[in-house]
Amino acid sequence: MKENMAERTAAQGAEAREDRGAAAVDLGKFKDVNALLNAYNSLEAEFTRRSQRLRELEEREQAGEQGVAPSPADAGAALAATVESAVEAYFAAHPPRVMAGGGTFAAAAPPRVCSLEEAGRLAREWMDQNVSQK
Repeated sequence: MKENMAERTAAQGAEAREDRGAAAVDLGKFKDVNALLNAYNSLEAEFTRRSQRLRELEEREQAGEQGVAPSPADAGAALAATVESAVEAYFAAHPPRVMAGGGTFAAAAPPRVCSLEEAGRLAREWMDQNVSQK
């Protein structure tokens, strides 16, 4: 089939070259008939590959090889549970710092940075505390 089409397009290309003076053949974005033929052949090959893949998937589905995919709601619930457990584990490993005074405890206010040097100092202190713990 491809040989016949190649022969026909080659003949059409020869006719188009002969008739250039009379009327130009509109091939759209293709330079010549051979470029059009190559594009068609590659498109046909891709279509064949996709059709074969689709047939394989349909056969798997009919044979029952494909597992049941979880619904989006189930996947979202599993993700939420994972995030929640990760947050709980983080807070269990990193309790908030508190300041003591008069027998009561209050959460320490987060430090406010006023300059770049102070930010660097606080970052070094934080790194020293966290690296020494591990």
